[in-house]
Amino acid sequence: MTERKPVVLFGSGRFARTIHYFLTHDSPFEVVATTVDGEFIGSDEAFGLPIVPFERIDERYPPDSFDMFIALGYRQMNHLREQRYATARELGYTLVTHVSPRASTWPDLVIGDNCLILDQVMVHPYVSIGSDTIIWSGAHIGHNSTVGDHCFIASRAAVSGNVRIGHHSFLGTNCTVRDGLTVAPENAIGAGVVLSKDTEPGQVVAPPVARILPGTSDRLPRL
Repeated sequence: MTERKPVVLFGSGRFARTIHYFLTHDSPFEVVATTVDGEFIGSDEAFGLPIVPFERIDERYPPDSFDMFIALGYRQMNHLREQRYATARELGYTLVTHVSPRASTWPDLVIGDNCLILDQVMVHPYVSIGSDTIIWSGAHIGHNSTVGDHCFIASRAAVSGNVRIGHHSFLGTNCTVRDGLTVAPENAIGAGVVLSKDTEPGQVVAPPVARILPGTSDRLPRL
């Protein structure tokens, strides 16, 4: 069995801090340093770890001795994460993937690099997940579904069976994608949306807006 290499985490903000916690307490990986673009470094450390300019990361933490994970969220429809992902691969880094032991998956799962599947996620058989995709806690991916590269699926999103999720898509909290649908590339599916038909590339699908009723809560009728 190949010995695991220590991991350098790209990112120093709140999202990266959360990923650092998950990797430290829920994975076999040892995170030993962080890195961001040099212009964004404001201190010598992040999360108690040394922080190194990304422009010089291969000098301090060379790819033959260290792996990497790009801990960026869905800004710019996941393109920012993709850019750093591509650069890290060009530098020769292996981008690690972590599937939480608290997630439910099956042996035939196909998954790319720099992916993160968190606790309570349920992935059915015959599922394929592309590279650089993050699936947050409690989401559901139905049988025979395909999730593209550079996607972000938020908590409690429900993807039914035989669904195709295009690259660079975002699925919001508690949204539902019905059986057999195609979510086109670069889609943003809002929280709580129930998607009932295929989409076109680049679409934004929003749910009905919650209404604020007149009066205050202390005036509600007794049930």
